[in-house]
Amino acid sequence: MRILIIANIRKKQGGITTQTLELADSLKSEGYEVVLVSTHGNIKERAKGFVTSFKEARNSDLLIGVGCAYYGVIPMLISSSASLITGKRILYNFHDGQAREFLRKYHGLLRLFFGKEKIIVATGFLKNCFEEFGFNAVLISNYLNKIEFKENTDSGKPRKVLWARSFEKLYRPDIALEGATEAIKNADAEFHMFGGGSLRNEYKSRYGGTAGIIFHDFIQRSELMEEYRKHSLFINTSDYDNFPMSIVEAGMNGMLVLTSDAEGISSIYTNDEVVFFKRGDVKDFREKLCDVLKEFDKYACKIENLKVKVGGFTWENTREEWISLIEEKAEEQ
Repeated sequence: MRILIIANIRKKQGGITTQTLELADSLKSEGYEVVLVSTHGNIKERAKGFVTSFKEARNSDLLIGVGCAYYGVIPMLISSSASLITGKRILYNFHDGQAREFLRKYHGLLRLFFGKEKIIVATGFLKNCFEEFGFNAVLISNYLNKIEFKENTDSGKPRKVLWARSFEKLYRPDIALEGATEAIKNADAEFHMFGGGSLRNEYKSRYGGTAGIIFHDFIQRSELMEEYRKHSLFINTSDYDNFPMSIVEAGMNGMLVLTSDAEGISSIYTNDEVVFFKRGDVKDFREKLCDVLKEFDKYACKIENLKVKVGGFTWENTREEWISLIEEKAEEQ
């Protein structure tokens, strides 16, 4: 079977790109022929991806459209159009913590494209969102092809804290930095802020001169993977999130995770595995952060529990569900 995956494949790998590449590699390992077409880039690159999608669809048996909310849904719409025109079978794969707001605005339009076709989602949160608006959602967890646990090397003197997302409003770098500013007054800690984004220079200008807060440029995922184990606390401050692979990666590197209870995250993890703070609540984050830094050993059991949780996010634990859906599509007339 020849499978065409249409997605926004970013050159700076991370997020959905990582998950899409992992899926492609997994399906290849099962003997499927897999072709990837990217619809990301400048206008010329997107137009090329659009045309290539239709050309490749003619020679494929199954299309998988991968996307997220707002402009990120374009690859799914292209996949839908290519499926309709070429008469090929299709599955959709959606990743995004802003699903409910997005579907509330555009569910009518999206139903014209998606109909009753199956939309694969990674969390119970997303499944509930799609079903709420009448779509056919199937839950299959995200995963990594290679789960490799590494020893954490942070001595805790000072305690090294890692934040690694894009400096954009929905990831709330402001909460991380406000909390850090307060925490370093009473704790021996360093806050390392990794990432790019439209707001990076603004926050670096405002907080870059603060002792204990260090800004780093965006680095590739392979380099970031080496940074995790040098820090012992990972903070995730997002207002919207679905299945952030960064928490999985933090767990693989023996880190304690302090995260917002945003959307999909609270449908994956429990208080036994991570420390939650109330989404968007600066005061709650600051209090939880200060307590974690002061009483780090009290939370150590969560590190081991998180390792157990992320150890299950493998292709071996999801392959049967994926292959079942693909073979089911192959049998459709």
